[in-house]
Parts: sequence; C-alpha cells; structure tokens
Amino acid sequence: MFLDDFGFPLEVTAETLNKYSYDLHNTKLLTSADTEFYLPPKWHGTIYSTEELLYSYRKRYNPDPTLLTFHALQPYEPEFICCQNAVVELTVLPAGQSLYSDKEIVVFLVKQPAEDRNTLITKELGTQLDFFPHNHHYHARILDEGIDVVYVDDKIYKTGPPTSYQHQRLYNLLRNIQPGAVLGLSGNPLPDILRTVCRKTAHGVKMHK
Repeated sequence: MFLDDFGFPLEVTAETLNKYSYDLHNTKLLTSADTEFYLPPKWHGTIYSTEELLYSYRKRYNPDPTLLTFHALQPYEPEFICCQNAVVELTVLPAGQSLYSDKEIVVFLVKQPAEDRNTLITKELGTQLDFFPHNHHYHARILDEGIDVVYVDDKIYKTGPPTSYQHQRLYNLLRNIQPGAVLGLSGNPLPDILRTVCRKTAHGVKMHK
C-alpha cells in the first residue's frame, strides 16, 4: 500500500488504480515480494521494505528503474521519511512467512508525530504475530507508547467462511496488541467483534477523514 500526503495508508487496487494522481503518492510500502502490486499510471517514488524483500521483488518483476527508487530498512530500526505534508517515523517489522507460500512478509509501524499516533499497517498476516521482540529495546518503547490504530486488509471478510483461520488470527493479533481502534484498508466496515478487543481510551482515537 501507499502512504498518502500525511502518512496515512492508502490501498490501490485494480478497481481504484486510475482514481489516484501519481504525483500525490511518493511513498510505497512493500509487505511481500510474492505478488506484483498496482501502481498508478506514471507513478514515481520510493518503495520501502527490507533489503531481502526489495531484492526479491526486483529480481522477480524487473520494475522500471527510471520511475522507482528502492530504500532498504533495517528491522526494528525507525527512520524518518518525508511525505508531502508530514514527516513520519517508519519501522519495518518481520512477520514470519506468508500463509500462502514460503515467502517472508513484513508489517509496518508508522509514527505520526503531528497526530501523536502509532499506526500498525498489516497487508497480510503470516506465521508470526508477535512483531515486537522481547529482548529488543524497541519492545519497551512500543509497550510504553501503545498502538493507536491497526489497519488490516479487510478483503478476508469477503471470501471464506466467517470462522476462517485468517479471521481467528486477526482476532488474536488485536487481542494481544489491544490497539485503540482497528480499520480496514479499503474503508469497509469490519465485524463488531474486532472492536471488542480494542482498548477503551478516555479521549478516543482521532480518525483520518
């Protein structure tokens, strides 16, 4: 998915591909090298992920190097990046292997200082749900700050039975993290049961309009 001008996640699909102006989205997050992603026409910008995922993606799909820049992040090591109207802190977190192949996947944590908000972005849930290693200094920081919003790919609720393995894993992830809120990347409503495992906050969570 992309980050928009303020650092909020923005999913681009085959159906919405032509709705976006390429010059508005200069940050792309690569969560898996297993599938080719959709790019708005003539889009150019920087794709962020781990060195291994970026290498695998370029080897498999041979993207146009004149349009794209690739930036490798070290796991658990935050970096400041510039969106159009905001500076955010971006961290890549290993998430184990995909449930559909033997490929490694990652999730991203985006800290938006202007919003005082930590956002966890998951495109796919893999074999690892504990993204924050207990023996790493990053774990203490996340426990102290907490996760305000988790974004999930809500298409898993359009296919498969209502008690599928993916649904249960998502529920377990939210129960472990206890974010302030959970939202779908497409903007579609999520099952009410997911909100029951979000923590109750006195002042609520500011939503992106």
